Amino acid sequence: MSGAPSFTKTYHKKPYAAISPTRPELSAAGKTVIITGAGSGTGAATALAFAQAGCTSLALIGRTESTLSRTKSTILSSFPSAKVVIAVATVSDAESIGKAAHAIRAELNAWDVFVHSAAYSPALTLLRGADEDDWWAAFETNVRFIQFFTRHFLTKCRPNATFIGVNAGSAHIPANFMPKTSAYASSKLAAIRLYEFMHIESPELRVFPVHPGVLDTPISDKYLKDGGAMPVGAEWDDIELPANFFVWLASPESEFLRGRFLWANWDVEEMVAKKEELEKDQQLLRIQIGGWPFA
Repeated sequence: MSGAPSFTKTYHKKPYAAISPTRPELSAAGKTVIITGAGSGTGAATALAFAQAGCTSLALIGRTESTLSRTKSTILSSFPSAKVVIAVATVSDAESIGKAAHAIRAELNAWDVFVHSAAYSPALTLLRGADEDDWWAAFETNVRFIQFFTRHFLTKCRPNATFIGVNAGSAHIPANFMPKTSAYASSKLAAIRLYEFMHIESPELRVFPVHPGVLDTPISDKYLKDGGAMPVGAEWDDIELPANFFVWLASPESEFLRGRFLWANWDVEEMVAKKEELEKDQQLLRIQIGGWPFA
């Protein structure tokens, strides 16, 4: 995001060596990875990145079988030994998610990494002019699933599993920067709070809310290009940047960042160098009232 403040001096827009899925230290061999929204965009790129990291046990969740099958075919064309399971489900529907969780558990056993990439963005609108059903659909998809996850998937993970919640920078960007996005931005902020509760309530789970960058997806297209917030000449971030960043988060190198809100654009080596600073300040990189931290 052009002009966005950064926690690290280096602000990446493309993948780089430290988060490469081919690094032996980031190996996902022997892990089972589940991804929602896996039919396209960030979810599909993430599935391929974990396959590149050696994961041979993947579950793809999404609403449309044809797009999930396309992601599966892409993975198998390069990694034919991988086992890729498709689960057609709607993340805002409890019964649908329950069935998907059961089917994936039966096929792949317990999971190690869960990347929640599915999201919904309603039409750009003022609060007073919003279609009620469309406005609330953002919360149905972006927030409600998190509680479904704790009921149906949390009990099926291995110890010290990793949960990555793909969030949005709009959760903490001032409203005047992205007007008419009240439902999307507010639902993403609510999701971050729920991830905070997951982090506290389930200490055995590694929780990471992440802004994936400014990506050329239908959601970003709507808010940034069509909404006029994308500066003329600005470049999208590479879709492989967050995908590779998620592979890094699933490794032991990210342990000190558990529960923090992160941007995929931030340089991981610089964050590692700030480990002591982060460990001393438990409010750093958490959503709170600016200038009024709680001890």
